[in-house]
Amino acid sequence: MLTKAQRVYHWNRPSNSISSDRLEDDSVPLLRSGIAAYRGQIGRSLGDVRNAARAALAGLRPDRVEAVVKLLDDAARYEWPRGARQAERRLRVFDAAAARHPILEPDAARPILEGEFGHAPASHAEAAALLYADYPEYHRLAAFPEEYTAEDLRADYDLAQAQALLYDATRIEVDARADLRHIVQYARLSRLLHRLERASGQDHRLTFDGPNSILRRTHAYGVDFAKFLAALVQARDWRMRATIMLRRGWRPATFTLTSADGLRSRVPAPRLFDSGLEERFAEKFGETRDGWRLCREALLLEAGERLVVPDFVFRHDDGTVVALEIVGYWTPEYLAEKLGKLARVTADVPMIVAVRKAWALKAGQLPATVLPFGAGIALKDLMPRLEAFRPAQGHRPRRRHPRSIPARDGADPAR
Repeated sequence: MLTKAQRVYHWNRPSNSISSDRLEDDSVPLLRSGIAAYRGQIGRSLGDVRNAARAALAGLRPDRVEAVVKLLDDAARYEWPRGARQAERRLRVFDAAAARHPILEPDAARPILEGEFGHAPASHAEAAALLYADYPEYHRLAAFPEEYTAEDLRADYDLAQAQALLYDATRIEVDARADLRHIVQYARLSRLLHRLERASGQDHRLTFDGPNSILRRTHAYGVDFAKFLAALVQARDWRMRATIMLRRGWRPATFTLTSADGLRSRVPAPRLFDSGLEERFAEKFGETRDGWRLCREALLLEAGERLVVPDFVFRHDDGTVVALEIVGYWTPEYLAEKLGKLARVTADVPMIVAVRKAWALKAGQLPATVLPFGAGIALKDLMPRLEAFRPAQGHRPRRRHPRSIPARDGADPAR
């Protein structure tokens, strides 16, 4: 991804809106030249490779060049001495040179370098590259992917510029009609605080609180927004509206994107689980246990004017369905709001709410079964709570089916 210094955007003063920069068709030949420059510099240092690419991109608008070079660097593979060995060799050279101080003639340094590295470069620049081979400036280009095209680079640039604007987002709203399951899942995988509610018609709205609203680690959360966008552009029929605070004291600007804007991502889908806690629990439980099947199936549960999408759904062979919501570590404000929303759940699907032990007392007021946990969710605590919901155990069976979010085309509905 790009840095803030590399982002390019366009500001419309009358509407106070901004849009991310997009490359035009006539930039493609220049991008092709930039890629060729990288492929022609195999074995050269990073600094030399970048300079060659800058020369090849000389016809590109100047404010775009460094962003393109950064993306080419991301696609390339560099090699350099790992660990502390290079620094140790450099210190031995300096110690040997100190014993002969002052070294005034270039030839006087050659025996020292040969003694440590087995050879001595002819020029001062080559000697510096040998000594500081572990510094980024002297990393060596080892390979550049043959399948990477100018159109790939253009798509990466367009997406990266949109992502860079989201570093300073304070609020994002996403209205989704298709692929809601996909969008909700990746919002969770990106560890974004979000609320889900019905919008007009068949749309659902996800509202995200930004890094400058309630969180302390603002830059890290802005990067999470950017990662989420890479997943969002793979969905269909959505519209995003973001409030961007480019600088403190400036009036917030509006940034709008839709699925029709044509952004695309080459990033593979993120991991299935939102957190290590959930992944460990799923591995421990397995696909089935004692007649229960663990599903990553999305259910929409009513919570007043909002909706809750539980983390897991358990389905028993006898037809019993139980939802599991895991409340992990977030800010106190978010936890309070989360518990308040869970308290308003009125769906006819029984729910287990797993909470950290420190929050178990407050969660005890929820219309759900509370499962306190410490380092992880213990099956010996979970299984009796699940069994209590089965009709054979005296629990009233559910009367209606909960609403499920349709699986995306080609997706496993029981993920």
